Amino acid sequence: MEGTERGKTMCRLLAHVSPAPATTKDVIGARAAVEWQRLGRLHTDGWGTAWLDGDAVRRYRDPVRGLDNPDLTDALGDTPSRARLTHLRLATEGFASRVQNTHPFRVDEIVLAHNGSVTPFARLRAKVTDEELARVGGETDTAVVFALILRRHDAGEPLFDAVTATVTELRREFPTSALNLLVLSPRELIAVHANEGAPIPHELFEESGLGDDLPAGHVDHYYQLSWRRSEDGSIAVTSSGLTGDGWNRMAPETAVRVDLAELTVDRRELRPVEAAA
Repeated sequence: MEGTERGKTMCRLLAHVSPAPATTKDVIGARAAVEWQRLGRLHTDGWGTAWLDGDAVRRYRDPVRGLDNPDLTDALGDTPSRARLTHLRLATEGFASRVQNTHPFRVDEIVLAHNGSVTPFARLRAKVTDEELARVGGETDTAVVFALILRRHDAGEPLFDAVTATVTELRREFPTSALNLLVLSPRELIAVHANEGAPIPHELFEESGLGDDLPAGHVDHYYQLSWRRSEDGSIAVTSSGLTGDGWNRMAPETAVRVDLAELTVDRRELRPVEAAA
């Protein structure tokens, strides 16, 4: 999610799109929905969700843990939508657990959630103006990344182009950054998996005290994104932590765009960090 010189942070991402309104639980299954919410035993610093209500984007954020939060349970299982993304936060030291720093961030009809970090923060922060950051809200590296995407989009670039160009630029300048993103608008869901070279924060796993209860995949594949497609065309994307059949690993350094009207998928390889220099 956010990262500064003060330390790394970790978050969990989950999204679905479907041909007709459905809950995330409908798409991934009741067991997986419970399993994903239980990731809140590690990611304890708030949660948020955004979804399509007709053609309008709605958002809800809560800076308290989602593990035993009935509102998160309801978000996953009680409000059908053609598209929804949900986020669990584990905050960077020095970035308070408050609503303005809770994902997803929203500007107009575009929302963004992030798993990872971009450091050093001071160098990243210098890339945007105070006005650009205030438009997004928050004080984190995620807010800066979103502001950079919006700068390109406002200049006329399609959203998918703006997202992938921004990520490519940042991965070139910050080669140990982790930039797993979910971006939702009324027309598309974009998922970015860009984190090769990013260190896995094993020390935070140890500090959590979870021991054998650490979620699946965290030690070896913490930044992995996976996807699955159902027979009705529904698509789900998730961070590591879920078990069960049907999940396919998203290729490293790639981005996909799902057209919400057609459920077609466009895939784009991001330039390798070495080649982008």
